[in-house]
Amino acid sequence: MTRIVAIHGFLGNAHDWDDVKSVLHGLAPTVDFQTVDLFSRLPSTKEKTLHEWAKKFNRVQKNRHVERNILLGYSLGGRMALQAAYDKPGLWDEVVLISSNPGLLSPAEREARARGDQQWAQKFLSMPWSQVVKEWNDQPVFAGSREPQRRESDYSRESLASALVNWSLAGQDFAAEQIAQLKPKLHWFAGEKDGKYVDLFHNLKIDGFIEDTMVIKGSSHRVPFDNPEELARQLVQRLKL
Repeated sequence: MTRIVAIHGFLGNAHDWDDVKSVLHGLAPTVDFQTVDLFSRLPSTKEKTLHEWAKKFNRVQKNRHVERNILLGYSLGGRMALQAAYDKPGLWDEVVLISSNPGLLSPAEREARARGDQQWAQKFLSMPWSQVVKEWNDQPVFAGSREPQRRESDYSRESLASALVNWSLAGQDFAAEQIAQLKPKLHWFAGEKDGKYVDLFHNLKIDGFIEDTMVIKGSSHRVPFDNPEELARQLVQRLKL
């Protein structure tokens, strides 16, 4: 039996994978596709670091272990999946990272990111919902991507704000040695219109840090929304589901 555990991105929810799951089920009906919901009305962001979250997550997932276990993450969810793989590499047979940053190199980058995420956290706590969601969607990284509907009633604002600070990219160094050790089981996906991540993964591959990269046609940063059909097809093909 094969199980996929999918983790959504920031300001997302478990339903973000619905279209991917539907297509994948048609292509590989025996695969058990499970989802994680991070920001529901029941807060799940008490862990102060990604490392703490990963240890707790892996303890739960170990009890659900089957013959083949695949971890799938988009954006923040991909960074969390990478941390889970660092924590318990033997627990996960394959790890798919979509539009996900493997970590920052310089102190200046980390300081700038920390400041930015602190500002966003305050906005999610204090601004009218429609306004903060519009500002979030207007970021350049999302240009050309579909805008999913986000209803305030589906979220805990406190969880969102905590995640921005506690799980910030500012606290995630580029762990070259761990990435190298995991290289055979890591798969890095980016949308073809997402120049930042296409270039990042291309350069990391040239430098020998990563091995398997995939560009999803017709997609920008929000790959699961922009082209769920192609994403599902590539998952089936790449992972031999």
